[in-house]
Amino acid sequence: MTQAAGQAGGDAMSTDMLTLVGTYRRRIPSSLERIWENVMDWEHLPWLHHQSFLSVKLLDITADTWRGAITMPPADRPRDAVIEVQCDRPHLRYWSRTVEGRGAGTEIFTRLAPVDERTTEVTVEFRVPGIDPAKAEALGASFIKLYTLLWDQDETMMSRRQKQLDRGFRDGNV
Repeated sequence: MTQAAGQAGGDAMSTDMLTLVGTYRRRIPSSLERIWENVMDWEHLPWLHHQSFLSVKLLDITADTWRGAITMPPADRPRDAVIEVQCDRPHLRYWSRTVEGRGAGTEIFTRLAPVDERTTEVTVEFRVPGIDPAKAEALGASFIKLYTLLWDQDETMMSRRQKQLDRGFRDGNV
């Protein structure tokens, strides 16, 4: 599906034509608070997701956005890019956009829907510019495979953080 950015309810942010190549859905046993912390935690990328990020250097940050220069594997042929993450907390959504380098123009749009206090439905759409329609399905499958791994790792980290916070509150250590 190709759509002009800024259409379809304002869900896209770039000015290029983007093709939706895949959608990933998942229920995460984490609160919105843990997810927002995770989204804004740029430092965890090469530490937790070392298969996907060799390094990240923060270029700019505000309360709801950050921009970073990333290096992606393989180490013997690293690929560089600049990504920007922008949160729209009131509407429970955020974008990760590649603004320079490898994959420039790619936009990953995530919607969050709380199920209860500690469970969130996540829907992630992968949009890319200028893709050959014959390659769109394979690229979408690659994104879904990658994001399954990334969310697996993030879920473990967020759950552990929540347990530590709960233990601290219970034991009076916070």
